[in-house]
Amino acid sequence: MPLASDLGALAWVSEQYGARLDHLDLLLGHHRRSTQRLVRRLREAGLIEARPVLADHPAWVWLTPAGQRLAGTGFRVWRPRVGLLAHVAAVNEVRLHIDRLAPAAEWVCERELGRTARRGEHLPDAVIALDGQRHAVEVELTQKSQPRMIQILDDLSDRFDALVYFCAPAARRQLERLAAGGEWPKLHLRELPPLGGAR
Repeated sequence: MPLASDLGALAWVSEQYGARLDHLDLLLGHHRRSTQRLVRRLREAGLIEARPVLADHPAWVWLTPAGQRLAGTGFRVWRPRVGLLAHVAAVNEVRLHIDRLAPAAEWVCERELGRTARRGEHLPDAVIALDGQRHAVEVELTQKSQPRMIQILDDLSDRFDALVYFCAPAARRQLERLAAGGEWPKLHLRELPPLGGAR
């Protein structure tokens, strides 16, 4: 029978699509050996898959169909795709960073937002609900085309109290140029938190 902390970890991984071992270390406050024991227990119970996906990076963990059912999130099973891993990892690290800075904030994941999104709406990577406000969270590792970025900023500005962008350098420069005209006063730019990476 999984422990309550196991169920919490399963739900977190389900919400975030997947997680690396170093993300789980931070989430659970464990040393790597404790995390590895947890992963082994959950894998032996048929609730997760765990294996290295990229060379020189910690292993990734994702839920099996049985794990998804037990997590109770109602999301579909996700399997790692190499082209998405950097973004999923960065969103995980932003969530861990925000959890540490603002533990009272409610994180609403992209997967949950997708359930109620209207056609044509841009889905942010997450929404933070805190003190009666809703802040859209975006993680940008690469630049988008300028027309697309303007469209997204307009859309999110209409729907949220603030737009918080955690950016890699090139994406930040693009957003700084766009923000210089003052058209999006709700826009706030942040650096990506230095929580993980290749080990």
